Amino acid sequence: MTLIKMPPAGTPYRFSDLFFAKLGLFQGEEVFDEFTTILKHYFQVDHLALVNSGTTANFVIYNVLKELRRNKKQNEVILPAYTAPSLLLPIEAAQLKPVLVDIDPDTFNLSVEKVQEKLSEKTLAIMPVHMFGLPCEVEAFLTMTAKTDIFVLEDGASALGTTINNRHIGTIAPFGFYSLNRGKNVSTLAGGIITWQDTGLTELFRKHVAALPTLSQRAKWLMFLRFCGLSLAVRPFPYTVLNPFIAKFKYTTLHTHFDTFQYTPMQAELGINLWKRIDLLDRKRVENGKRLIEIFQNQFGFHIPNIPIGARVAFNQFPVIVDDLEKRSQIIRQLSSEGIETSTLYDHPLHHIFPELNTEGPDPYPIATHLAEHLLLIPPHAQINARIITKVQKVIENLG
Repeated sequence: MTLIKMPPAGTPYRFSDLFFAKLGLFQGEEVFDEFTTILKHYFQVDHLALVNSGTTANFVIYNVLKELRRNKKQNEVILPAYTAPSLLLPIEAAQLKPVLVDIDPDTFNLSVEKVQEKLSEKTLAIMPVHMFGLPCEVEAFLTMTAKTDIFVLEDGASALGTTINNRHIGTIAPFGFYSLNRGKNVSTLAGGIITWQDTGLTELFRKHVAALPTLSQRAKWLMFLRFCGLSLAVRPFPYTVLNPFIAKFKYTTLHTHFDTFQYTPMQAELGINLWKRIDLLDRKRVENGKRLIEIFQNQFGFHIPNIPIGARVAFNQFPVIVDDLEKRSQIIRQLSSEGIETSTLYDHPLHHIFPELNTEGPDPYPIATHLAEHLLLIPPHAQINARIITKVQKVIENLG
């Protein structure tokens, strides 16, 4: 008997989702207006735009910031030393310079104290990244930059649905963005959301978004076929049967470029349908995360992040630092034998992947390095049920 494997990530699509997505192939601008209105209500924001990816959303924001900066010497973007390597691509494309900062061991996110040390007249922006869905200390960065020309923009790519004090992260700073790519909290296969607070910048954002190329009709049909494939890939039985084929499409190499194009009506139609059950998708990630916190918080040899007071965390993946690497390997094997796939994500921090970013000695960001080397990620998405969580608990208790 074949052991059914649980997909590590992915938004579960229904056949109705695909039906409405196909209708989007034949629709126009009105579907954008409808989806944008839904998203504005969900995030409780006045200004929002859709593009083809979170990377493009990030790139558009940088282009806007370059037009807003008062001093052209401002060309540095501060970001955590442990994060997605693809975040460097829009920085490079915008002809800016990344400046790395270590993370806080308690939050697994950008260290406020370390950022303060890196501020200079060249700093254009600080980008707190809400890793794994965990809320970063955005208010501290806003206070830090209140009397400066430095911008704060939030990377909520993996944190859609997370709130703090009933405010969605990604909407607290003047600028923010999310990803709707596969593997994110909600996916329209690809996609990015930009948020901004200043009404006076609306036309500027519209200009940059409108300048993006549009997909051909053939490319849209190919995207629809990928929707169909992904709808199977995130279901446990097809995922198990097709795993050798699906594995070929998993990201195994660093991205060296990114495509930019306008969001499609097909994706917007899919998003409209998905948002009919957004409360369920968010709630399952929150509840599964709370249950996993209960499992790990009193276990020796494991470290989990501190959750800020007032936070409701829609985990993209549940992060655990495992002191003993052999024990981590045992956990991965035993959970896999139970049909639960885990991940170690990025095995190296940015300054190890790109040594040219390290100008401060052997390892100036040791906490980021430790996290990269000891991280274990457990899936908390909507298809993870109480029975699967119990399996995780038993494995951890047996090895504890």
